[in-house]
Amino acid sequence: MHIDLNSIDKKERYKLLLSSILPRPIALVTTQDEEGRINAAPFSFFNIMASTPAIVVLGIDSKSPGIPKDTVRNMQLTKEFVVNMVSEDIVEKMSLCASALPAGEDELQYSGLTAAPSIQVKPPRIAESPINMECRIVEIMDIGHDRNIVIGNVIHYHIDDQFYDAENGYVLVEKLGLVARMHGKSFYLRSSDIFEVERPVGSSSIR
Repeated sequence: MHIDLNSIDKKERYKLLLSSILPRPIALVTTQDEEGRINAAPFSFFNIMASTPAIVVLGIDSKSPGIPKDTVRNMQLTKEFVVNMVSEDIVEKMSLCASALPAGEDELQYSGLTAAPSIQVKPPRIAESPINMECRIVEIMDIGHDRNIVIGNVIHYHIDDQFYDAENGYVLVEKLGLVARMHGKSFYLRSSDIFEVERPVGSSSIR
């Protein structure tokens, strides 16, 4: 089967790509508006693009044509955000943060999650998340079709002590219990089935 993506409509293209690029990590993003009100929203068009500098990228649709989501609006105003990683323990509360609440209503309070102070940015991190990354905006790119690509620089990193071997500098990945998005609106993947494939001698590798 060969498919010219320019020959199919937006819905078909979306379903095809989201059923093929799997699994996708989830960023539960916290921001603040100019009045200090907190917004929390999950995004699975998300990944790390570089470690030096530490760069993460998010793809965020508009709320409606010409009207950005509160997350992007807050980023444009404050130039800051926090990425909170999603574990199985909080996946249902993360999903509640995607609810269509009125602007300014606190998704953390609605979902039962807890705001905790950040160190270098104003938006709070989420206490129940095992890993939080404080970020400053590098660029927000309007790519048309009511979608923005957000590039952020991670400037401060938090990890729950139980998931970090400080003596050896290792994240205890097997204990984190992170989840990822799969196809459709309601399907997720656990990260408990981990296997290893040896890399070729001489290839670059950082654990």
